[in-house]
Amino acid sequence: MRKRYSHEKKHRSGEIPTGSFSDIAFLLIIYFLVATTLVKVKTITADLPTGEKTSQPQSDKTPIVNLRGAEIFFNDRKVTMPELNDRLGALELGTQEPSKRVIMLESARGTPYENYFQALASISRHDGVVAIVEEDE
Repeated sequence: MRKRYSHEKKHRSGEIPTGSFSDIAFLLIIYFLVATTLVKVKTITADLPTGEKTSQPQSDKTPIVNLRGAEIFFNDRKVTMPELNDRLGALELGTQEPSKRVIMLESARGTPYENYFQALASISRHDGVVAIVEEDE
């Protein structure tokens, strides 16, 4: 005997099965909580000048920190980072009036970010006000 196949097609509903979505969301939350690393970011607090032009001329004795690649110059003399800290400490910037606490910070292309960050942190640590010099294009 031959089997009879019904010519009736099974009706499919147009719904997407969503029963396991909450389980997947819960597993993703757990994964991101376990896989995330919490790193404390080093930050510095720096006083920046207002950028407004004043009627007082800038002093010719304004200290300049110049970063050229991996080299650091303080008033056109090559120094290391500990020497820069010592020279900035000798200026006693915290005891001076705000207009005389300005330190010019110049940076050439190709300067490692670590050197820039350390110089900026050193100036801020010694109560200096950072004046960032930008190249005109």
